Amino acid sequence: MFEQKYNRIVLPLFFLFDLLIVEIIFIIIFMYTTDFSLLNLIILSIIWIIPSLSFKSFHVQRVKNLLNALKNFFYAYSVFTALYISLIAIELLPQDIITHHIRFIIMIFIILTLIQIFRFNYIASYRKKGKNIRYALLIHKNLKKYEISEIESGAIELGYKLLKSDIDISKNISELISYVKSKRVDYIFLYKSENFSADQITNICDNFGIRLKILLPFSSQIGKRAGFDTIGAYPIMDIRHEPLLYLGNRIVKRMLDFFMALLSIIFILTWLPIVVKLAQVFSYPGPLFFVQERIGRDGKIFNLYKFRTMFHTKDEESAKKGKTEKTQEIDKRISWFGRGLRRTNLDEYPQFINVLFGSMSTVGPRPHMVGEDKVLEKYVSRYRMRRFIKPGVTGWAAINGFRGGTDDLDLMSKRTEYDIWYLENWSIWLDIKIIFVTVWQMIIFKIPRAF
Repeated sequence: MFEQKYNRIVLPLFFLFDLLIVEIIFIIIFMYTTDFSLLNLIILSIIWIIPSLSFKSFHVQRVKNLLNALKNFFYAYSVFTALYISLIAIELLPQDIITHHIRFIIMIFIILTLIQIFRFNYIASYRKKGKNIRYALLIHKNLKKYEISEIESGAIELGYKLLKSDIDISKNISELISYVKSKRVDYIFLYKSENFSADQITNICDNFGIRLKILLPFSSQIGKRAGFDTIGAYPIMDIRHEPLLYLGNRIVKRMLDFFMALLSIIFILTWLPIVVKLAQVFSYPGPLFFVQERIGRDGKIFNLYKFRTMFHTKDEESAKKGKTEKTQEIDKRISWFGRGLRRTNLDEYPQFINVLFGSMSTVGPRPHMVGEDKVLEKYVSRYRMRRFIKPGVTGWAAINGFRGGTDDLDLMSKRTEYDIWYLENWSIWLDIKIIFVTVWQMIIFKIPRAF
């Protein structure tokens, strides 16, 4: 798996850069031919995108051998070439002089291969310097010093910095808990532990928001055949399925977010703010928006936008910091018009500004206030796992009735279970289903716990 920052920023840029190179070479070679058109360029882009995302040709493989690093690119290029030739044969791409097509195929192969080689060497050297790393705690049973050194060497090339590895979990699991409380730990690598310890470590990882990887007692060759990544001489396996760790899935989700944000801004936020502001002027004067700090992905704080539904008071500043009491079903702080906005979920519409700029998604776990979040992470099991993905305007837990402020830890635990289920079972069709259910609940005025 990719490191989080590398996964979110660098890989999408690599993907877009490769696509741009293919398009530029095509334009240079075919621009002045009689059959060149924008439609041809769109078709070309599609037949590059499909194999590129399927084989992750832009991914800098975490391997030592250069040929292995180029393997996925060669697969993608081969499929692209086959598709390209097929579309020429059925006249969906220009049938110009054959040398034009040969030149195009050869040029993209040479240029993109050189780019892949440069990326591989640059990223490898960058990681060896200890930059863009995640901190990993190695827990093992009876590994020899040279084996630990081998794992450490392999880990740094993949962007991990190994922390201490002498914690004896078979004797004292509390030592591990104390360590992860006091140090930054992003991953735990576990090798050959007793069953009961492995279960306990899994619970600790879930509660502290740490990803767990299992080092398997097999040869690296067996691991490669099974499709596992390797660290040192050991295959490594993730214990949790997270679809949104994959770039292709994140691109699809981001496209849906961008589409939903544009629709909401164009068709709702062009007129709704005027209506809300007029109601505020005549019934509860003050700012149009209420901007409050919330907890987002990876525990980062962001400013969430809502239409203000409460009377403007001196407690406004502390409320913005999330240091205020939760909203109750009968709350005198809420105006009559604000209550209507809440009942229909229209007060949440400005959050599509957050969606547009990337701090939120259309669908995801609902973000909590900073103070509330700090309390819940202490008392709700596996709560920090919600931070693995972006918070959403709506979500799986929200449409099932688990939304809004509550002091009931049982309800919050249930909400967390729904959020983790969403994290592990995400699909674009699930997002679309949640969006449609949310809209239907708004239309029939049956939004759960909308107060």
